[in-house]
Amino acid sequence: MENYFYYSQLRYQHVSTMEPREISTHIPLQEIPFMMRALGFYPTEKEIEDMLNEVKFNKYVDTGMYVTDIDLGEFIKLYINHRPVFGITASELRHTFDVLGYDNENGDKAIKLGELLQLLQSGGECMTEEEVAECLSTLLGLNPEGGSSELISFDAKSASALLEEQLPQEITSELFINEILGFPQASTCVEDAAIPTAAPT
Repeated sequence: MENYFYYSQLRYQHVSTMEPREISTHIPLQEIPFMMRALGFYPTEKEIEDMLNEVKFNKYVDTGMYVTDIDLGEFIKLYINHRPVFGITASELRHTFDVLGYDNENGDKAIKLGELLQLLQSGGECMTEEEVAECLSTLLGLNPEGGSSELISFDAKSASALLEEQLPQEITSELFINEILGFPQASTCVEDAAIPTAAPT
């Protein structure tokens, strides 16, 4: 966690910059979602908003000032208080494909790429086309630092075209779990164990 914390400082100041670094014991609040995701916790936009507000207004009553950064100790408390007790299991993800997908010619559960992208933009906490492109580009290693990147700083139409080049037109549950999300392979004896949801590095 400490390594992620200091890498987050480098990331915020741009990894490839030649300017002198300002190393401190804090990171800006906007880095909190990236830190959480690096640790395998993928909060919803509402959960992110709640976490940021919790920290931002933490000392407002006493000082009348907003908190704009967080140190490692405070981050650890925030993480422990908000992360789910159990991670997503492989069987839960497969069940999602059972409900939303269809049986392909090999007998595997699958979803068409276009339909998957549409579901991400219309179901639950909807994502914009740019957000979908950003997230999938990061998961596929096209945007390894996370967040905005030159690789996806183009219009949504170009972003969709890039994803269609990188992904097959049919997404099976195993491809989604193992290749896109980068979950470790689940052994048959721990099939229902919680799998950490860390993206590939």
